[in-house]
This record gives sequence, C-alpha cells and structure tokens, in this order.
Amino acid sequence: MSPSAPARDRTTALWRFMTLALCAALAACETAPRAGSETQAQVMDVVTDRHAVRDGHPELYAALRAGVTRRELDEGRLVEGECGVPDVAQPSGMRWHTVTVLLPPGVRLSRGTVADVHELRAAWPAPDGGVPARLHGVYAGTATALGEAGATALGPHPGTRCQVPGAPAGQWRVTLRGPVPAWAFDFAAAGLRRLDALRDSDLAAGRVLRLGCQLKVLDGGDWYAPVWVATAPDRLRLAPGDVVRLRVGAEAGSKDAGPPAEVLERRTDVAAPGGNALVRCG
Repeated sequence: MSPSAPARDRTTALWRFMTLALCAALAACETAPRAGSETQAQVMDVVTDRHAVRDGHPELYAALRAGVTRRELDEGRLVEGECGVPDVAQPSGMRWHTVTVLLPPGVRLSRGTVADVHELRAAWPAPDGGVPARLHGVYAGTATALGEAGATALGPHPGTRCQVPGAPAGQWRVTLRGPVPAWAFDFAAAGLRRLDALRDSDLAAGRVLRLGCQLKVLDGGDWYAPVWVATAPDRLRLAPGDVVRLRVGAEAGSKDAGPPAEVLERRTDVAAPGGNALVRCG
C-alpha cells in the first residue's frame, strides 16, 4: 500500500529539515586545505634540526631507521624506555633520553623493568655533534631494578641513569615504559620520509619552517590548526609570526609522505593575530 499524501508530505518536510540542518552545520565548519591548493599560514618555528621537529611520532624514527618493521610492533616487541644523563644546564639536573628497544621473539617485559641496551643510534646525527634526545638500541638483557637509593641518587626526579659505572663502553641502562602501539608505525614512517626529504643546506640556512593556520570547526569557539613543515625560497628571510602564502602539502602528523608544502611569498597585507592564535586559513 502506498503512503497517503499527508504521510508523503510529512516525510518530504522531514528530509528537507534534515538537509537544511546538515547544511547549516557544514556552513559552521571549514575543511583543511588540500595538497596542491594555496592558503595563508603563519610561521610558528624556524627549523634548523630535524630532531626538533614535532611531527608525528619522532620517538620511533631511530627504530625505523634501524629496520624495525610494522609486524614487530604488531607482536608487541618494540618497547619504549627512558634514562637520564647528568646535565647541570637542565632545571632537573638531568638530560632525559627516550630509547626504543626491540625485544627478542617471545620475550615480554613489564612496565618498570630496567634493561641494558647497546649499539645506540639516532635517526640523524645531531648538528652540534651531541647525543640526540631520541635513540634506538639493541636489547642486551635485563638489569636489577633501581631501589630507593638508586632513585634518590638522581635527585628530585627518580629514574635510571643511562650510563652505569663499570658498564661496557656504549651500553646504556633504561627503564621500560611499555610497548609502542602498532598504529603509530604508519604515522612515524610518513613523518620520517617527510623529514628525510628536507635538505641539510636549507636547514642550516633557516629556510625550513613550521607553519600553521586556524580552521573553524564548530560554532562556539572550537578550532583546528593544521600544521606543515615547508621550505621557503632563498630570497625570503622569515621569522616566527610572519604570515605567508603557502602551497599546501602533506600535513605534519599525518600518514601522507608527500608532496611537501612550499612557501610562496610573504603576506604584508595580513596582520598576525596576537596571543597564541594563528592566522585564519584561506
């Protein structure tokens, strides 16, 4: 039996209302610029060191460089740890390092286990020749967990000293925090490819920038800020706060490896907002 005319009218009215409501909701939102399009963005940082770029999961870059696979993360074998090196220049008196460790098949270690690692490596050499904050090491066995005396020796921030007196050269001791989630692999792999594409000469010259802009998500003050790492032309000397025209590329923190974003020109007709706000996209 076909619906009556009043029923059809009510159904039509309901669909029309839902369509108008959806359109109103979408009108209150803005979508992120697509790769290849142009938008305005604001310089957040001048990047001179790949290690300092906050893109995706930088704690995994050294592990991926060492050949760790997605399957090994699926098996729960890549774990993340931490240790400290005495450094009077730091407020805590310690310089902390994140160290990933690939466990042998069948080995499961609980959070807080203290492990020895060797053959430490970083994703890239540090520009100043020092030891980067994020490393990957080869598992060399478990060690005795620190007791109260060992924690107190580190000062007000308990933890494990990276370098233990009497340990073999190049061996560190780290406190394990737990396995790295497998889903992080794809984001880290894309971020590593994006950063590998940057040229050392551009980094040294201050032409690599971290930029962002703000998008309206919902009425009421909710915002989303896409971020890109881009290279500026040699003729431009840009500083944090400058507003530029940007050719959009792969967004930082995404699973897209490319294309890279590119700074086209400085915008002198747009004022940068104050405080922590960024310029509006568009």
